[in-house]
Amino acid sequence: MVLAVARPYVTTSYLTASTTHNHQRLTTSIVSCPPHRRAWTPPKATALKGLFSGSGNAGMSHPYFAQSVVDLTKRSAKECNLLYIGTASYDIPKYRDIQTEAFIGLGCTVQSLDVANGLPLTFDMEEAVEKAHIILVSGGNTLFAVDTWKLVGLDELLKSAAHRGTVMTGGSAGCICWFDGGHSDSMDPDTYRLPMLKEYQEENPNSGTKVRSVNFEEGTFSSMANGQEGSGKEWNYIRVEGLGIFPGLVCPHYCRTQSNGVPRMVDFDAMMMRHPLELGLGIDHFAALEIDGDNFRVLSIRGETGSIDLSVPDESEDGSVDMSRVPGAWIKYVDASGALQSKPCPTSGKVQDLLQMVVDPSKHILLDERVELCRKQNPSPLLE
Repeated sequence: MVLAVARPYVTTSYLTASTTHNHQRLTTSIVSCPPHRRAWTPPKATALKGLFSGSGNAGMSHPYFAQSVVDLTKRSAKECNLLYIGTASYDIPKYRDIQTEAFIGLGCTVQSLDVANGLPLTFDMEEAVEKAHIILVSGGNTLFAVDTWKLVGLDELLKSAAHRGTVMTGGSAGCICWFDGGHSDSMDPDTYRLPMLKEYQEENPNSGTKVRSVNFEEGTFSSMANGQEGSGKEWNYIRVEGLGIFPGLVCPHYCRTQSNGVPRMVDFDAMMMRHPLELGLGIDHFAALEIDGDNFRVLSIRGETGSIDLSVPDESEDGSVDMSRVPGAWIKYVDASGALQSKPCPTSGKVQDLLQMVVDPSKHILLDERVELCRKQNPSPLLE
């Protein structure tokens, strides 16, 4: 399914009261704020910076995205220390190699912080995060990653780093984790720790990677998808929590269909109806949202396809129309009548015109009841 751009986005103006001054400020919003949301203003003390891709491997391995991340540091690549955090893919080396190769090619120094399969020392975590100019979070299982970070205290270190000006980046799970939450495949049994580590061990028998309490009985994981045997690929997308550095409910791989056969853009629409008070952002597989202080851009990899339809008149004599689909991003919201609305995200603008935060997270952000089941199916070894 591809959504067509019928016309450019329309901006609407609204008044929002300043929290620190006794006057009102006129703000131009891409989507007008309802009473339960307000425009999110980036902190003035430190410019938050990051690039968030719809895909981990395809996005982070591309030289264009890698160079864009380095440019956000205002340093040369050879001056950049990049910290790779592969918790979402259980610190499996092949994913680190794929997602850092382009950065190494540019001249960045890369270090890994492994916390998925063993308890790290607090000093080691603090030192690694403190030295980093760029923090790259891998794709993979978002729920496992964020839960693990909270267990070991890495979540607060990452938030502090972001507010010091460290550049945040990543794709898929590495995109969702920086926001309030996201449309996640964390309930896909193929993303669970034991089957992924089993596959890696079979491919690399001499790797030295050890897994505790492993039961690799054939079929165990596929039957766990919906808590019933024989369900195969019948798993569901779920809403998972992120670190909340940026507001919004994010859907990576927006233009893709995964192993359950359900297009993410279709399921994201259904998720928005279940979570109608949040603002949604859909990011195509080959697109990225870049935030640089007060400004944002939507980047896309040239030559790849996405969900944005552009009708361009052909130069041929018959006047035929070439339908070009390009990677991009979408803004989703449920309007006052209860109808879901979708708008193509402009390619650049002001962050406060794009992002909106819920006024009262405890009331307006609804948790997904299936998260607890997913945690039981894919437990952390740190809890054993």
